Amino acid sequence: MTRRTFALLTVAGVLAACGGSDDASTDTTPGDGSTPGEPDAQGFSPVPVSDREPGGDTAVAGDSITTFGFELFAGVAAGNDPDADVTISPASVAIALAMLEPGTVTDAQSQLRTLLSIADPPAYHSSMNGLEQALESRVPERVGDGEPGEITMRIANAAYLQPGYPFEVDYLDAVGRYYGPVVNELDFAADPDAAVEVINAFVAEATEGRITDPLASGSIPAETVLALVNTLFLTASWFSPFEQSRTTPAPFTKLDGSTVDVDMMSGGGDASRGGDGWVGATKRHVGGISSQFVLPDLDRFDDVASRLADAFDELTVQAGPGGEFRMPRFETRVDAPLADPLKALGLTAPFEEGNLLGIADDPRLVVSEVAHSTFVAYDETGVEAAAATIILAGTTSAPVEQPVPVILDRPFFYRILDLDSGATLFLGRVMHPSAA
Repeated sequence: MTRRTFALLTVAGVLAACGGSDDASTDTTPGDGSTPGEPDAQGFSPVPVSDREPGGDTAVAGDSITTFGFELFAGVAAGNDPDADVTISPASVAIALAMLEPGTVTDAQSQLRTLLSIADPPAYHSSMNGLEQALESRVPERVGDGEPGEITMRIANAAYLQPGYPFEVDYLDAVGRYYGPVVNELDFAADPDAAVEVINAFVAEATEGRITDPLASGSIPAETVLALVNTLFLTASWFSPFEQSRTTPAPFTKLDGSTVDVDMMSGGGDASRGGDGWVGATKRHVGGISSQFVLPDLDRFDDVASRLADAFDELTVQAGPGGEFRMPRFETRVDAPLADPLKALGLTAPFEEGNLLGIADDPRLVVSEVAHSTFVAYDETGVEAAAATIILAGTTSAPVEQPVPVILDRPFFYRILDLDSGATLFLGRVMHPSAA
């Protein structure tokens, strides 16, 4: 079968205020770093996922990611052209914010904990740790006498630290204990664009070239003191692949009534459900991953969008047997700045001075921007997806039902769900599918 790839990427950067710290060194070549597994000069010890202490209940992280994801998706969708595709990775954004959380204080801490539903911080971070371990441990199921499908999940975290900057030991310990990044000293002040190249190279290698340039030249100011990077690489095939011979051209009707031709794949879904103003289908991947699709009725798209979380929850909990399922082969890439949507959800304090004192005793530290990019492609063998989140901070059981046929021949919603934890990895809408 064709190898498919799913790469989940988070890049988080925290910048120093007004010209950076007076203690920051400028004589370290960008990219010079400590050896993975050994403490660096800051005393920050990376821990590979496989070597970490056992994590907590993954459902804590899963529920948090999914609840947060639907709220964020609604905000991002509202800020986009109504006819534009929108995709976010709730897991990617949540991981980035979770790595920032131990460094927040006062209002930023309370706002972030509310946004991510963090009632017990140690339990929450332990659950995130457990989720990363659980994702890496997935193995494919064997279908009858056939060969098992493909699933590979590989997580790599990294932290890039400005040499000499006075980081708080408690913050470094918390990030190291729960997220175990490989540590590198990187002199952002000496050559910010060289730092961009170093981080981009790490990401490209970790994702096997699926994401090559998450940071553009000039995107890192010289005042940067910290960059946090998380990558998750996944190859996942369908549990029951579509037969390529059954893929045929078919019309896809957009909201304005115009049509475009798409390559429509045909097969069966694993579960289906008809709800108020929508029909939905679930199709499994190997390794406990599932793709779900919600198709609004004609003239009900906005109505269903307003209660999308309920629709996906109903599809998950109350679905009946799978029926006929057809979906377009499609590929979509979306760039979504997240600072404004996050502020609209109440996360304002991290963008203001004096709220990141848990990272360093420097009131000038603030989050300045949160950028997010996603790539998702479906074909007959499985799904390929990638996401990048960049945080920059600087100064200043139901009754048996009849199968429901689901034909995705008009705008629809979808998500990629981790069945074990309930974490929504990707969430999107497709308004105009283009061939993968």
